[in-house]
Amino acid sequence: MNAAKNTAATATMRSWPRVYRVALLASHVIQYQAPFYRLLAAHPELDLTVFYGSRAGAETYHDAEMQTTLQWDVDLLAGYRHVFLRNFGRGEGWARLVNPGIVPQLLFGRYDAAILFLGWGTITSLLALAACRMRGLPVFVYGDSNEIPRGGSLAHGLRRALFALVDGFLVSGNTNADYYAHFGADRRRFFSVPWAIDNDRFANESRFAPGERAALRARFGADDDRFVVIYSAKLLPRKDPMTLLRAVDAMRHRARTTVVFLGHGALRDELEAFARARGLDARFPGFINQRDLPRHYAMGDVFVLPSTYEPRGAVVNEAMACGLPVIATSASGSAGDIVRDGDNGFVFEAGDAATLARQLDALAEDRALRARMGERSREIIAAWDYAAGVRGVLEALRSTC
Repeated sequence: MNAAKNTAATATMRSWPRVYRVALLASHVIQYQAPFYRLLAAHPELDLTVFYGSRAGAETYHDAEMQTTLQWDVDLLAGYRHVFLRNFGRGEGWARLVNPGIVPQLLFGRYDAAILFLGWGTITSLLALAACRMRGLPVFVYGDSNEIPRGGSLAHGLRRALFALVDGFLVSGNTNADYYAHFGADRRRFFSVPWAIDNDRFANESRFAPGERAALRARFGADDDRFVVIYSAKLLPRKDPMTLLRAVDAMRHRARTTVVFLGHGALRDELEAFARARGLDARFPGFINQRDLPRHYAMGDVFVLPSTYEPRGAVVNEAMACGLPVIATSASGSAGDIVRDGDNGFVFEAGDAATLARQLDALAEDRALRARMGERSREIIAAWDYAAGVRGVLEALRSTC
């Protein structure tokens, strides 16, 4: 009898999933990432602690690039265990995060693995990596790097040396995977964790009751016949909003096109002056917070991201979840994964206003094309989600720990 009970108990214990204690190191509180942490924390095989290197995003702060003081209007800290580390860092670059407190956490905490969700390019990342190697703790890197930097053998050698110390790479997209592979990382140690957003929230909150879409468009002077182009990003040179205005200026359908810039930044005065001089209908509502953002996407007919450099471009995910065709430059990481030329939108070379104008005209004159591409955006982005990321994290842990 006792032997039978012990056998049954052993079988039951073996059927329980292993619980992995994971220390996840993040740079600061980011609206795209907090829902993912909640989903990780809710999984029965994961015991998650998020360590933040900075309090930025957790409270009201001044965004110098956007020239705006803001506070996110959605809860980004509930639903997962988190710790704020003291930051001794300053400025930008490697020294922006210096959190020596992560070292004792990793050396003496009872963790099974660590995830550097802030990438590898900070002093804190190096401290965490060193602590993991000292303890023999498996460590994974997640980031959005995709541009092979120019530089000599020293810079390339540094990356190769760092990546050799990592147990696995949680790759955020195809171009990110190519970046790691370029520096010698083994693709057999790549695990897919898509650079995702809260698809369900954006899809649900972008739906209008009868008459609501027309009313919101009317606030921007756009009736049903106008072609509304949405831009959502900081108004900075690397985002290149001026190329978008030049493209609108070159459109055959420029007279019935309205471009709405959701965001703020140093180029706003220059953009407004250009629009006035050329007689373009350009609107500048400024920063739009998270709760109102989905409907501002959905009131439009197309979304454009003209950046000259864009590791990922999560705003593309947002626009796709809201059912928009998307146009992005080949410099955007999204163009390697979710923006599919001729399928759910178009891709153009950064700075090529003439090509962008032709792409905008093609959509402006064809409602059926806009509808088809918008539906394809929803279909594509539905599989590019947090659930896929959770599966990738678990695959990495199971293969290594």
